[in-house]
Amino acid sequence: MPLTKAQVRRHRTAANLASLTIANAFIFQAELAEKDHRVIKLRKLLAKPDLRGAVIEHWKYICDSINYVPIFNLARQAMEELPERSEVQEALRQLGNHVLKIVEQRAALRHDLMGRIYHRLLLEAKYLGTFYTSVPAATLLLKIALAPEEWDTNWADLSAVENFRVADLACGTGTLLMAAQQTIMDNHIRASTREGKPVSTETLNSLHKIMMQAVLNGYDVLSSAVHLTASTLALLAPGIEFKRMNLHCVPLGEQANREIRLGSVDYLQSGSLQTQLDLMGGGGAEAQTITGAGSVGTTAPLPELDLCVMNPPFTRSVGGNLLFGSLPDDQRKKMQVHLRGILAAAAVLASSTAGLGSVFVAVASPHIKSGGCLALVLPAALAFGVAWQKTRQLLSRDYVVKVIIASHDPERWNFSENTSLSELLVVARKKGAGPSGQDERTVCINLWKNTTTPVDALSLADAVLKGTPAQLDGAGMGVCPITTGGVKRGEAVSIAWPLIKDSQWYPVAFAQTELLRVAHHLRSGVLYQAGKGPVGKMSLVQLNSLGKLGPDRRDIYDGFTPVDTKTAYPAFWSHNAEDVFTLEQDPNKYLNPRTKAMKGRKLRRVDLLWPRAGRLMIAERMRLNTQRLTTIRLPAEALSNVWWPLALHSEDLDDEKVLALWLNSTLGLILFCMYRVPTEGPWVQFKKPSLSIVPVLNPAGLKAARKKILVDAYDRLSQATVQPLTEMHSDKTRIAFDTAIQKALGFPDLDDIRRMLAADPIISGRPL
Repeated sequence: MPLTKAQVRRHRTAANLASLTIANAFIFQAELAEKDHRVIKLRKLLAKPDLRGAVIEHWKYICDSINYVPIFNLARQAMEELPERSEVQEALRQLGNHVLKIVEQRAALRHDLMGRIYHRLLLEAKYLGTFYTSVPAATLLLKIALAPEEWDTNWADLSAVENFRVADLACGTGTLLMAAQQTIMDNHIRASTREGKPVSTETLNSLHKIMMQAVLNGYDVLSSAVHLTASTLALLAPGIEFKRMNLHCVPLGEQANREIRLGSVDYLQSGSLQTQLDLMGGGGAEAQTITGAGSVGTTAPLPELDLCVMNPPFTRSVGGNLLFGSLPDDQRKKMQVHLRGILAAAAVLASSTAGLGSVFVAVASPHIKSGGCLALVLPAALAFGVAWQKTRQLLSRDYVVKVIIASHDPERWNFSENTSLSELLVVARKKGAGPSGQDERTVCINLWKNTTTPVDALSLADAVLKGTPAQLDGAGMGVCPITTGGVKRGEAVSIAWPLIKDSQWYPVAFAQTELLRVAHHLRSGVLYQAGKGPVGKMSLVQLNSLGKLGPDRRDIYDGFTPVDTKTAYPAFWSHNAEDVFTLEQDPNKYLNPRTKAMKGRKLRRVDLLWPRAGRLMIAERMRLNTQRLTTIRLPAEALSNVWWPLALHSEDLDDEKVLALWLNSTLGLILFCMYRVPTEGPWVQFKKPSLSIVPVLNPAGLKAARKKILVDAYDRLSQATVQPLTEMHSDKTRIAFDTAIQKALGFPDLDDIRRMLAADPIISGRPL
């Protein structure tokens, strides 16, 4: 029977990873041969006639007589599986020669080159959610998370460092652990220098061994990834022998005894795991832990941690439910059910709807010491998304979020290599036993230009740590630029943690400090202008106090079939920027009630769906840099697939006109965008629970004469062409919206605010 496309893809991935494992062992051998005369130089080994046999024999000798089983044993086993063919010998020789070229570029070996290649080869990354943290992002995150002044640890004292514990529960290829190791070494050198202590090679070697054997802890479900973590860490000092490394390959999927295992997620139920996965292929019945002499059957403990650093898998559980997507469907379903049971039984503050990233934060939290830290790479949806609300609740309850770093760089919204999704770097410190500290502040770094090299990341971290962030709250004014090499890289702001801990983290909603300040005051119904401070007030209410949002697209498809022929159920379908360019629109589709449920779905009753139709339509998702309107109005009630119908409680149709005008004005857009769920830069979504609480102008709070100004403006402009949001600074129709708002509310000119919003990368899609 021929293989399916999926099987072919998986076989190719397995072959690629086996090749990478062998190449990585070649690299380590080349490095080790420079330090240990017992190890044959790679070039000499490549000259052997029977290369495969010579490599297997020598790698066995290294494992048995020297050390480094974590690096060489898995590679040797992969080598042993290769067929006895001349093509294999030639392929190995070519691979070895390429490795020699890599070794000549020694700088590459210090920056997790193999990890970068690994994740390019891992075709199932989408389904595993294993997004590889870039080395610059890891460097930036760890330099800030381990800033010496934020810790009581005496970094100059090796015994103090030996008691420090760092873990990554989804260590992948070890990039974040490597960055932690390098930062701790840097902290030690700086602290020792300040105290006048000499820093010798012997001291640094001792520190390296301490970190390898005591400080660093890594966990992953892929043996190939843990193999690379071991070599990544060991390559920093390949000549140092170690007795053990606290790296654990934890099992995922249904085991031989029918037990369901969820990798590191199982730490929700136990502080120490006994697994059935043998990292090195020996078929052991217990946990496999990497030691200097190989993997041994043992438990895999998760100690109390000073720092947990993670870029956890965060594949979401919606849109086809890709949780555990690398495994067969029958196993995935069992695992998903098992996960739901664990989360419910333990009342865990995590949502699998957000993906495993939310769960991993909850897994780590109980193991963080009082005063310890989480350092995370997570989707930007963490700051705004409904699915991430439980994670924000966990952080609000037990932590103070100290630093949030967001990229507003249109060329790199992300901090991971193999994704373009918008991401955040977050550092949160666990509360101690004392007072919660209402004066605790959160620093938000809004990058205009993301970091792309490790050296640049060091400079950027230094600029961040030395800056005095501008305060958003209180009477705060001023701007704190983040500059490196004479180039402005972004701006830093701070805000009292209690002001955002129970809401969206809006200080990373925009790139510009003055625009954030406008947004901050708008939330309270106050108009702020740069250089002037508060200049006006308005009556705002939450959207859900004015009306009710209609059903989502799944419910629509469960109850109706969209058709072009006229029925009793009009609809507004799609959101094409070329077609939707006026406030007033007509239905462009009709709905036919279903008589039979779709396969795998339940039939929705029309009498429950249709009463939730509305005349106002608010965008469910948008490309802010191409589309024109957030809200449109229809002559009759309708449903939609990509718009939220809004049925107002008021029977006054003028209220609909006021809201349509407001939500497309500059001030309305600012508030609207603060509640977005970012996906990839300007590509955003608006979830019903978040949209329901967006502050909007209260039509009932307007005097009749002021309301008439807005209604007349709507009537005059309802058929006028509105340009894309990127052109709002010069769009005559949008300017007319703002003019009506400022006249009705007695505000000064809004031109400066509109220009700032138009220039922000989330709208423009262009760098500042």
